[in-house]
Formats: sequence, structure tokens, C-alpha cells
Amino acid sequence: MISIAIDDVLSIAQQIRDLMTEIDPEGNHYAGSDTEEMQGLILETRPDLVLLDIEMPGMNGLEVAAKIKQLSPDTNIIFVTGFPEYAVDAFGMHVSGFVVKPVTKERLMDEIDNLRIPPKARSKDEKKLRVQCFGSFEVFVDGRNMRFSRSLSKEAFAYLVDRRGAGCTVGEICSILWEDRKADKSLKSQCRVIMGSLKKDLEQVGAEDLLIKNWNIWGIDASKISCDYYDFLKKDSAAVNSFRGEYMAQYSWAEMTVGSLFDFTESGKSFLG
Repeated sequence: MISIAIDDVLSIAQQIRDLMTEIDPEGNHYAGSDTEEMQGLILETRPDLVLLDIEMPGMNGLEVAAKIKQLSPDTNIIFVTGFPEYAVDAFGMHVSGFVVKPVTKERLMDEIDNLRIPPKARSKDEKKLRVQCFGSFEVFVDGRNMRFSRSLSKEAFAYLVDRRGAGCTVGEICSILWEDRKADKSLKSQCRVIMGSLKKDLEQVGAEDLLIKNWNIWGIDASKISCDYYDFLKKDSAAVNSFRGEYMAQYSWAEMTVGSLFDFTESGKSFLG
């Protein structure tokens, strides 16, 4: 099972996540307090269950639940709250359960046993990496920010993502990583060190098969990552609406793609509504 606990008090969300881990040790369980960030994770993971606080600043739990139903209709929602008077409104949204704080393992198990939508069987081949291109470039593994051993390894990976699986020569990657230097033999050797570090970084998170190398050409298997940029190009409404004019903001070379994204947005106004 995949579950996400959302509470404006992060420690409470983490406690619920830990209880879920005890109940379902084979599952993937997440916790967070930022509703916008968690909506991105929901869109990415399509969780079986969201455990949601109701009384939160900004967008309250009832509003978040309505958004979740749009993003992931097959996700069960259990409201977790210290305010039992919300029960009528909560069940009016056809959620799967309602738990009054403090949350106990036993109470959670009772609700999980009666979920409206049975949890999905998860394939072992599901995409492991989630790549964020809009805003700053970031990579997430099982909901956690991936660490790269070198900043240039991360930038090289960003460029391969931008290329969407197209092969890139060592010389081309050099021109991206070192814009003001000539791609001579020494620089190409340095580039190979960077790409070797990237390969090890991916091996560390079990995604070594993502990187493709053929002689002096590097690329990625784009089908093995989940990416907001790729979803945008498929006209996924949530991805399109998440684009705010920034794409891999920390990399100057990414400005070329920003222009094409704006062109794509203009041409797709009919589906944006």
C-alpha cells in the first residue's frame, strides 16, 4: 500500500506515517505538512490512502480532499482530526473513514479494514524516480530528495532529462557543463568522470538501468521516470497547470526549453480551458 499523511503539524503527520509503517511494513508511507507539495506527491504516486487533517491554515482538509479526488479518484481518504463536529461534512464527501485524534494503531486498522476502494496491487516495475523540472530541477526517490555526489552530475542528469532520451555525445555534455571552455581531450576526460559519478549515484538508489551508454554517447530511458515536463508535453492538465514560467531555473541552458514551453502553452489554450 502507498499512503500519505498530511497534517499542518509535521510531527503528527510523521507519527501517523510511523503507525502506517507498523501496520503495513511492506508499503511506502509518506508524511508532510505542505499541502501543495503533498499534492505533487499524490499526483506522482497515486496513493491508495491519504490520511488528512481537516483543520489546517490556508486550504483546509475538506478543500484538499476535493482536490485529491480530482488528482487521484481511486485514492481513499481518511480524515484525521481533533474536531469531531466535522464528521457530517466529511462523510458528505464520501470518504473512507474518520478518526478523531489522538490516533491509535488499532483505530487506524479498523478504518483500513473498511476502505471504500481496495488498495491496488503494485507492480515491481513501477517508476522509481520522480523528476521535477518546473521551478528548480530536483529528483526524488520514494518521495525523498535524491543526493548527487557532484553538482555537475546532477546538472548532466538534468540535461539528459531535458533531451528526453535522445543520445548526447561527451562533447555536447561538455558544452553544457562548461559553456566557456573548449571540449578538448582533458575536458572530455573530466566529463567522463562526472558521468561515472552520475552512474554510481543512480546505482545507489537502484536506478542504474535508467542511464544508457553507447560508446561516447549518453542518454536515459525516459520511460523509467515520472516527470512533470513529460506529463506537460502529454497535455496532462495537472502538469500544465503547475507550469509557472520556470523550468530548471538553476541552469542557464534550460532557457531554450522555456521558450518552447510557452509556445506549447499558447498552442494548447483549448485544453487549458
